[in-house]
Amino acid sequence: MNLNEMLIYADIQHINKIVDHYQCQCDRHSKTEMIQSIIYTLFQNNTLEEMIDQLTDIERTFVQLLYLDSRTKYTIEDLLAKGKQAIELQQSNEKPREIVLTALKKGWIFQGVGKKHLLIYLVPEDLKKKILQSLIRKLQKQVLVKEEIPFYRDEIDLLFSDLLTFLNTIRKEDIYLTNEGNIYKRQQYAIFQSFIIPEEPLKRQAFRFGYGRRYDEYPDRFSLLYDYAYYQKWIDEGEKGFLGLTTLGIQWVERSHQRMKESKKLYQFWVRLYKHPIPFLPLIVRFIDLMSYQQWVRLDHLQELTLFWLKDHYYEKKEQIFQERIIKMMLHLGLIQLGNDDGIPFLRVTEEGHHWINDFESFEAKEIVY
Repeated sequence: MNLNEMLIYADIQHINKIVDHYQCQCDRHSKTEMIQSIIYTLFQNNTLEEMIDQLTDIERTFVQLLYLDSRTKYTIEDLLAKGKQAIELQQSNEKPREIVLTALKKGWIFQGVGKKHLLIYLVPEDLKKKILQSLIRKLQKQVLVKEEIPFYRDEIDLLFSDLLTFLNTIRKEDIYLTNEGNIYKRQQYAIFQSFIIPEEPLKRQAFRFGYGRRYDEYPDRFSLLYDYAYYQKWIDEGEKGFLGLTTLGIQWVERSHQRMKESKKLYQFWVRLYKHPIPFLPLIVRFIDLMSYQQWVRLDHLQELTLFWLKDHYYEKKEQIFQERIIKMMLHLGLIQLGNDDGIPFLRVTEEGHHWINDFESFEAKEIVY
C-alpha cells in the first residue's frame, strides 16, 4: 500500500503525531485535510532532502535497515530487532522502542492487522521508494561513476556450465574420495582444469571455515558449486570411497535446462549459505544493486561505503570479506561485471543480477548452516 492509503486507515492519534512532527499547516478538525497536508509535505523534493539531511546517525541507519529490506510488513519483534542492530552499529545508548516510536511519528511505518488479527507494521511503498532514491543519490555523490568501461569481465552462466561439466565428469569417471570424503588432489586438479573458470586445489592452510560444508577442503568457487550439488541431492559421497551421481542427479543432467533459472537458484543458495557468517549480506547485495545498476561505480569507493555493514569474521578482516566473499562470488554468480579503467577497478550490476536480487525475498530466506 502507498502512503495515502495507509493514512486513510490510520487512527487520528497517529495522524496528529505525524502532522506535529512535520509542522503541517492544516485544519486539525479535518482528517482529509491533514492527510493531504502530510502527503504534500513529504513528497516535496526539498522537504524530503531536508528530512534526510537532518536524520541522526541512528535514524539514518534504522531507515536503511528498514527500507533496504525487501519486506513491506513487520512484526514488532522485527522492528525492535532492527532497532537493536542500528544501536549496535552506531554504538548508541538509545532504546530500540524509542527508535520504533520515532519511525511511527515520521510516517515510515504504520500499524495494521495481519493474519489471526495480529498487530503488524506496514511500510508505505511509495515513501520507501522516494526515501531510498534520496539516500542513494546522496551516497552516489561519494563515488566515482562512469557510463562506459572499455574492458570488463562477465561470468554470467559460467558457474552453471561448470556445474554441468562437474556432474557429467562424475557420471563418466570414477571419482575417488579420501577417508574424510574429499576428492583426491590429483582429480581435483583435472576437474578444475576442465572448467571454463579454472581454480587450483587448496594448499595446506591453518584456518578455513564458515562458508559451506566443504569450504575447508575446496577453493571458493568449487566449494559453492559442490555444496549446491550436495544440497540438491544430486551427488552421493558413497561408503565405498567413490563420489557418484544420485538418481536425481542423473535426471537433472539429462533434462533440458533453463540456464537463467538454474543460475538464479545458485544465487539464492549462495545468499542462504553465506548469510550466517555475513548477517547483513542481503542488505549489502541490495545496496550494491541500487548503487551500481546500469552504471559503473569505482570499486574502492563502493567498498568504503559498504564496510559499515561488515565486521571481521574470525581470521578474516572485513575488507577481505567484501572483496573475496561478496564481490568475487557475485562475479562468479553473474550478478556483477568487473571492469578496469586505467588500472582502476569498477563494478556494474548485470541485468540478470538486478532481476534476481529484486525477485528474491533474501531477508526472510532461511540460512543454510553446516
